[in-house]
Amino acid sequence: MGSKTKDITIISEKSDIEGKLKMPGKVMILGSFTGGINCNSLEIFKDGKAVGSIEAETVIVAGYVEGELACSGLLTIAKTGKVKGRVAYGNLLVELGGLLDAEVFQLESRDTKLVPFHPKGVHSD
Repeated sequence: MGSKTKDITIISEKSDIEGKLKMPGKVMILGSFTGGINCNSLEIFKDGKAVGSIEAETVIVAGYVEGELACSGLLTIAKTGKVKGRVAYGNLLVELGGLLDAEVFQLESRDTKLVPFHPKGVHSD
């Protein structure tokens, strides 16, 4: 059986995909993706765009991300990267020029798999 680093899924530059991705390895987005992503490693390239819910161990954003992002390891926002929405991270690096316009909090543990995002003003009893 292959290791996580050998499993690579690429969304090409001219692709515009909607749906759910659950991949054991790395996802590379050069085009556009709308929906849910669950993977080990995610890289959004300069012209790439992801909108929706993302859960990954490591994330590099050089393009655009909007929605809910849970990154249990290192979240890197490159100088061309833009992240908007809600973000939970283990470790954070924002390069000069990168944009982080989000509700942000640091995860207590790398073991955290799901982040309990709740709409503002909604409380469960």
